[in-house]
Amino acid sequence: MRPVADTARVEIRVDRDSCVGSGACALFEPEFFDQSEDDGLVVPRVREAGPEALPALRRAASRCPARAIALVPSGGQGSAGWDRAD
Repeated sequence: MRPVADTARVEIRVDRDSCVGSGACALFEPEFFDQSEDDGLVVPRVREAGPEALPALRRAASRCPARAIALVPSGGQGSAGWDRAD
């Protein structure tokens, strides 16, 4: 998958069907992620972020054991622009 440019605004997308509720995202990057009190699954605190947040967002995505976090260029469509830590 093509990486998100370091100067781009990104949409933060989570796949709650894939999330296993490990909490790694919320533990390491609580500014951007939380866990639902109901089911323990990921809940993004923000839907979009600027380029200054990319290092933290990439860390969270790379620590997700289910690979349920994706970063998409703002305004991007589909999965072609997703930046995942695969």
